[in-house]
Amino acid sequence: MLNKKPLVVYLHHRPIEYEAHQNPGLRSLFDELLKKYRVAYFSMKGTKPADPKIRKDIIIKNLPFKIDTSSGRDKFIKIILWYLSLPLIFSKLKALNPDYIISKESHPLIPSVIARLGIPMIIDVEDWWWTIFFGTTKIGDNFSYFLERREIRDWRKFKTTVVVHSKTDSDIIQKHGMPRHRIKIVNYPAYKGEYFPTNVDDIRQKLNFNENTFVVSVHGVIRKSKGYDQILEWWKKLVKIHPNWKLLVIGGAGGEKALKEKIIKLGIRKNVIMAGWLPTHSDVNKYLNASDCLLVTRRNTRENKGLIASALFHSLTLGIPTLATGTPAFSEVIEHGKSGYLFKPDSYESFKEVLEYIESHPKEAKKIAKQGIERANECFNPEKAKQGFFDIVDGELMQNT
Repeated sequence: MLNKKPLVVYLHHRPIEYEAHQNPGLRSLFDELLKKYRVAYFSMKGTKPADPKIRKDIIIKNLPFKIDTSSGRDKFIKIILWYLSLPLIFSKLKALNPDYIISKESHPLIPSVIARLGIPMIIDVEDWWWTIFFGTTKIGDNFSYFLERREIRDWRKFKTTVVVHSKTDSDIIQKHGMPRHRIKIVNYPAYKGEYFPTNVDDIRQKLNFNENTFVVSVHGVIRKSKGYDQILEWWKKLVKIHPNWKLLVIGGAGGEKALKEKIIKLGIRKNVIMAGWLPTHSDVNKYLNASDCLLVTRRNTRENKGLIASALFHSLTLGIPTLATGTPAFSEVIEHGKSGYLFKPDSYESFKEVLEYIESHPKEAKKIAKQGIERANECFNPEKAKQGFFDIVDGELMQNT
C-alpha cells in the first residue's frame, strides 16, 4: 500500500468560504499545497451555501454549529462556543493526526492549546487581543503586555513558527521572547480588480456633493481602536474653517450607534455622512471613488503599532490620495509624499495641515496616488503571500522527512 501524502490542516473558526473572501490567496495556497500534501480545513459551519470551487479536493471538518459572519452578535456568541469547544477541537485534531497545522487563530490562549498537540504549526498573528481587551488604561496596558509576553514565551516551547505581516510586529514578537529565526514576515494579500478607479459622478450627485465639495472617506467596521471619536472632534474644528469639507463614513457594526450620537452631540451632521453597511464590495468601491481623499486611521496605542489594516490596501489601489495615521506599520507601507500621506498620531495640526495640502495641490496628490497603486501591488501581492506560507510549510515538512 502506498503511503498517504502528509496532511496539512488549516484552522480557523470561520468557514472556508468566508476565509477565501478575506484571503484572496487562499485557494492558490491550497492548490500549491495539494501538489505534495493532503489539505483539511477545520472550522465552524457557515450559513451561506458551500462553494465547490473553493472546497475542491479539500477535506472539510466542522464543529456541529454555524456562525453567521454577517451578525456581530452571532460572531460574539460563537467565539464563546469556540472557546468552550477547545477540548473537542483538540481531540478532533489529534484524531486527524496532521503533519502540519496552519493556525489562523490568534485569539488568546488558543494557539497555546493547539501547540500542545506537539505538531509543527504556524501561528498567524494579526491582532493583539489582550491589549484590545484590557489596554484602555495604564494598569490594563501593563497587564495585557504581561499576558502577551507570557503567552508568546509559551509558544516557543513547542514546534511553532510565528507569521506576522509587518516588520514592526516581528520586532515586537522578538522582544516578547520568540527567537528571530522562528518569526516570518508574510505580506497581506489584496484582491486584484475588487477596488479600482472608476467614474462615479452619479454617486456624488446622489450624496449632494458638488465640484467644490472636498470629500474625505473612511471605511470598514466601526470600532474604538480606529480612533473615529478623535477624528470627529477634529472634524468639528475643521468644518468651521472649511465648511465645504464632508466626511463620508462607510461601514457599521458595534460602534455605529455611538458614532451617530457623537455626530449629533458635536453638531456636525451636515458635514458627516453615514453611509452605513453597503450591500457589496462593488458598492463600497463606488462610494470610495466618490471621494477626494481616503482616510485610514488607528488610535496611537500599542495594539495598533504593527497592524496593517485591510482598509489601507483597499484605499491605495483606488488611485485616490490616501492619508493614514503615522503608525510604525502604516509607515512601512506609505512613504509620506511618495506613495501616500501620513499625519502624526494624536496631532490635530498635522492632520489639518496634510488635508489642506492635499486639497490645495490636487495634481500633485493625484500623481502620488498613482504611485500608491504601484506600492499596493508591491506590498499586497497575493502570489507572494501564497508563496510565503507555502515555503514555511514545505520547508519544515521537508526537514522532518
